[in-house]
Amino acid sequence: MNPPRATLSLACLLVVAALLGARAADRTERWYEVKVAGRLAGWMRSVEAAVPEGWRTETETRLRLSRGGVTLDMVNTGWIVESADGKPISGGRTQVGSGQSVRVTWKYGPDGVAERTIEGARIIDRKLPAVPADALPPHAADADADRHRNLGDAVIRQLVFEPTQGSQPQTVVSTRGTEETVSVAGVPVTATRWSMKGALVPPGSAEWRTAVGDLVRSLSPTGLGDIESILSTEERAKRALDLAGAPPEVMVASFAQPDRPLADPAALRRMRVRVTAMRDAIPVPPEMGLQRVSASGKGYEITVDLDKPPQPALVAEREDPAYLAASPMINTKDPLLIKLAAAAVADAPADMGLRLERLRAATFQQLSRKNLGSALASASEAARTRSGDCTEHAVLLAALLRVQGIPSRVVAGLVWCDQFAGKKDVFGWHLWTQALVDGRWIDLDATLPPGKGLFHPGHIALAATALSDPAGDPSWATLLSALGNLQVEVLDGARE
Repeated sequence: MNPPRATLSLACLLVVAALLGARAADRTERWYEVKVAGRLAGWMRSVEAAVPEGWRTETETRLRLSRGGVTLDMVNTGWIVESADGKPISGGRTQVGSGQSVRVTWKYGPDGVAERTIEGARIIDRKLPAVPADALPPHAADADADRHRNLGDAVIRQLVFEPTQGSQPQTVVSTRGTEETVSVAGVPVTATRWSMKGALVPPGSAEWRTAVGDLVRSLSPTGLGDIESILSTEERAKRALDLAGAPPEVMVASFAQPDRPLADPAALRRMRVRVTAMRDAIPVPPEMGLQRVSASGKGYEITVDLDKPPQPALVAEREDPAYLAASPMINTKDPLLIKLAAAAVADAPADMGLRLERLRAATFQQLSRKNLGSALASASEAARTRSGDCTEHAVLLAALLRVQGIPSRVVAGLVWCDQFAGKKDVFGWHLWTQALVDGRWIDLDATLPPGKGLFHPGHIALAATALSDPAGDPSWATLLSALGNLQVEVLDGARE
């Protein structure tokens, strides 16, 4: 027998009252359902608890997504311990998925941050810059934001850091909007919309908070679809993956369909395209390597010409030690990486061009299992599993270059695909590598088979990174505004 409607409404109201009840003095736990492009994709849990040192904040997110038809299950956790007066003491994050497990921990001190990355039996230790004295860890940031909201401030500017977004703090600006109604467990809840801006915050992001500051909804627009979290119960949130059905497809949505197909890029010497934003403005594409950029109407004209020399690197880039340094993604002391690089160039003469090709070919051959089953494996993990897609090829090649003393970085952008993931004649998202040689960045694509050249013109670069701090790299945030937001017009190099 179905209970009366009034009883159901009362039950829902009691659930919401429990969710939005007064924050406990020593522990608060919140559960959220996560949607991607309007479809259930997983859950998120946040816990804030009093500990002897002061406060511990922990977040855990589990997502199930599809990349070109391959299902990826990922679990990310982050935690941080801070003193009662809001100073960070220790923290860390873990990433588990696609057969990978990486744990990064930090110990904060006045003279710097001691970072340790553990991946299987492999350990990387680094010393990072000290966190600025005015940076706020999560509990202190919440208390500071509550104070501003209680004062009626319309704009809140904070320097905050959260372990799932890297080791260093980021400036976030929150701007008060209108009061709106958010459905929580089927019950309408009044909340204020706050617009969010920051280096790692996708344009158009927002949070909805109650009068006492409880987060009931968040939204981050991306070209892959909106990423949305809504306050829920533990039971409902955990059921999200069971009820989701087929996971959201995040790769195909990012493709850019040009106005006409490109000719075979392997036979091209030059490509010229015009790139414009379909919605929000995109950052200016970088001039680097073989890519040259000029303003063109509302967009940018991009030329990649194999017959012209690569662009000179900036002075700051030529002097930046990050391009030779170890990082959580690139363990330059890994014996296997050292062995692979040495073997690749063992019989190579001093000719740098040949050495680059040998390292590129060695990467292609080492990753013999070409698949989409890895989200973003480290160089060490990729070398051992011998599997991956363009991301693993780019990262592994960057590592082999560094252990040979050649500065390197990873480039993100688009590459021409005749066929990929069930689509034809598209520009698909891609990663490749650049090596710094004689003051210029040399483009290298390790996904090309040996003998097919270092690179071809069918690439559009949008960002580059040394992979010093993958979770907190603003380069990735730059890409979020371009995902699914690009219109490509082929000017030179079209198929006849």
